[in-house]
Amino acid sequence: MARQVKAANDIRSEKKVNRPPEGELQKRLAGLQGAMANKGLAGALIFQNADLYYYTGMIGQACFFVPVEGTPIFLSRQRGELPTSPLWRVHKYNSWSELRHVIMEFSNPLSGKLGLEFDVIPTAMYLKIQEVFQGQDLVDISLLIRQQRAVKSAWEIAILRETAKKDKLIWDKVPEMLMEAKTDLELGALFEAEARRLGHIGILRIRSFNMEMSLTCTLADEKGAFPSLFESPLTGVGHTAAFPFGASGVKLEGQKPILIDFGGCYEGYITDTTRMCAIGQLPQNVLVAFDLALEIQADIVRLAKPGISCGELYEVAKDMAKEAGWDNNFMGAAGGVPFLGHGIGLEVDELPVLARGSEVVLEEGMVIALEPKFVVPGIGAVGIENCFVVKADRLDKLSPVADEIITINS
Repeated sequence: MARQVKAANDIRSEKKVNRPPEGELQKRLAGLQGAMANKGLAGALIFQNADLYYYTGMIGQACFFVPVEGTPIFLSRQRGELPTSPLWRVHKYNSWSELRHVIMEFSNPLSGKLGLEFDVIPTAMYLKIQEVFQGQDLVDISLLIRQQRAVKSAWEIAILRETAKKDKLIWDKVPEMLMEAKTDLELGALFEAEARRLGHIGILRIRSFNMEMSLTCTLADEKGAFPSLFESPLTGVGHTAAFPFGASGVKLEGQKPILIDFGGCYEGYITDTTRMCAIGQLPQNVLVAFDLALEIQADIVRLAKPGISCGELYEVAKDMAKEAGWDNNFMGAAGGVPFLGHGIGLEVDELPVLARGSEVVLEEGMVIALEPKFVVPGIGAVGIENCFVVKADRLDKLSPVADEIITINS
């Protein structure tokens, strides 16, 4: 029995290795409390997994109460021993009705607005919280949290760099995969298997409601040019109506564009990379579209610095596509999506969004996935995607993978 207890404790210790360091969490909590003070909030209840991990380094059946001043409380319904921290109190709860009691017991009486993640919590949960905290003014704190998470620390950027390096090990094997795979499904399976062998956690977290994706979006043939059913430029049709995303089972053939869009994730933080592949020579119009995507990427990298608006960057890209006669096929079929890129981190769809009309400006420390993409009607999907860190004077590319088309002989 003693041996079993020791083994369990060893496992817990191992799990703690990947948690953000105490100093990192302390800065995040101080930042949240400062932002809440500016908004006149008394505190916040945090439930969503990505936000829980960001502020505590833990995920589970839990609620994290952060008062505007004082010590937070980690409330959990987890079975077994709870991990402790000097940064907050830990308390178990079994029912919703206990939440308010525990918070009132360990914190100052709640007087003021209580923040919730309105963008992700279900209505049923909101109504239950409303019932438990009767008379409390419940307000949306989603944007405040997402804005804080948009600017990455040096610790987070270091993880993203390591993730990008690990991704390269997979991309280096794509020529071998192209020789082995007979269909886009097989190609995606080989790519994901290699990612899992390298330690990919097997999921990509997405905040948007009903937005779903697999680790890879492998598109080949004209099905890659179909209008996306998701808020994403290129998703193909999938191989079932239950999930119209990615590979559809088409045969990999010469002179057909093959696009792989991959989300790397080994320590919770995601990188988003797209590369073009080919068996033999590609049609001239595909090469023209790809060169235009590279030109747009280069121009945005040149222009993007702290202080420039995301909407301005989108318009530059849109104008370039229009001048080249490709505006109707820019960022997807049927007019495309009205954005050029997005923030990336614990979730695929983080802030900022390089979208039409956005007045949000870039800040140093933001990490963005820049993805100029096109469809070539009747032929397929074309594009490039890389993650960049916003530095004081430039964008710093994370991926060490070359941008050129990965080609094997037919």
